[in-house]
Amino acid sequence: MAINLSTPVFGQFKSNYPDIPRVDVHSHVAGDLNGIANYLEIGAVLREKNDIDLALWINLGNKNEPLVNIEEVEKAGQGRMLCGIADFKAHDGLSYSPESLEEFQKKGFVGYKIWSGPWSRTLEKKEDGYPYIDNPAHEATFSEMERIGFIGASVHVADPNGPFGERTAWLADPIEYWTQINAWRNVLEKHPELVVVTAHGNWLLCQDAQIDYLRNMLATFPNLNIDLAATFQYYHLVNRENLRSFMIEWADRIVFGTDIGKVENKEEISLRADQYTKAFQILETDKIVNGGFFGGPKVQGLELPQEVLEKIYYKNAMRLYPHVKERLVKLGYNVGS
Repeated sequence: MAINLSTPVFGQFKSNYPDIPRVDVHSHVAGDLNGIANYLEIGAVLREKNDIDLALWINLGNKNEPLVNIEEVEKAGQGRMLCGIADFKAHDGLSYSPESLEEFQKKGFVGYKIWSGPWSRTLEKKEDGYPYIDNPAHEATFSEMERIGFIGASVHVADPNGPFGERTAWLADPIEYWTQINAWRNVLEKHPELVVVTAHGNWLLCQDAQIDYLRNMLATFPNLNIDLAATFQYYHLVNRENLRSFMIEWADRIVFGTDIGKVENKEEISLRADQYTKAFQILETDKIVNGGFFGGPKVQGLELPQEVLEKIYYKNAMRLYPHVKERLVKLGYNVGS
């Protein structure tokens, strides 16, 4: 996704909620120890410049580097980074056997990220295969995740599809888009006990009618949750009051995320801190924010109530993901009993 290289907004925004810890449940630094150190520096910059306390990240690996050494990553993260296992080729068969999941869970991995559906973006559709997430070959994996309570961590389904006249380049074909969304619904119907956070708002935040459909999905599947990663640049496509009402109504089922990848050098720190600042400004204020998160048109902030922000920023993450609450407590945050 294109990154907006506009002037950083550090001096323009001081959060009114300096005591609320933020948890980013959707990051992709993988095992890059230098990158992890840069993430910690981003947190320090946000605390100093914006009174934003970015307390914890969930690291989901990346396409080229699955997480294997959880101890090394968590040590480098100084207690501020938890790890999930990840699979970026679900169209080609899942990488981890159902039998292996419980062992990953025991080692401290907090969930399983599955990247499925966007074969239409970067992958070729297999003539002899089945690229969708409801592939019957995946059934044993989802059943085992249900059985052991291993959360689906930022499962990626489909890609953004905007309204007519503003289709996105990621997945412009609405028929293919809804085929992928419906395939995910099939999974949820077959596995009602599967606790999952679907990445990017389930990619149902780019049209007002999609938001209504997302309301239906959340009402139908009580174990379905969403993260907000990489959605901020699309908020101009929907009615602000509809989106704001949705987030207040379904605040118990939304977690904060970004989709940030490796931060490879010191020059990137200010850019990434600027992106975080924009995201928090969109959620916390009613100001006009230029460029969303990864870049895009101006959007008016949602000015969500404090109790909603607390749920999105950390309370829901504590409920959904193992180890989040104990880490926050160990880091000195007062997050309740």
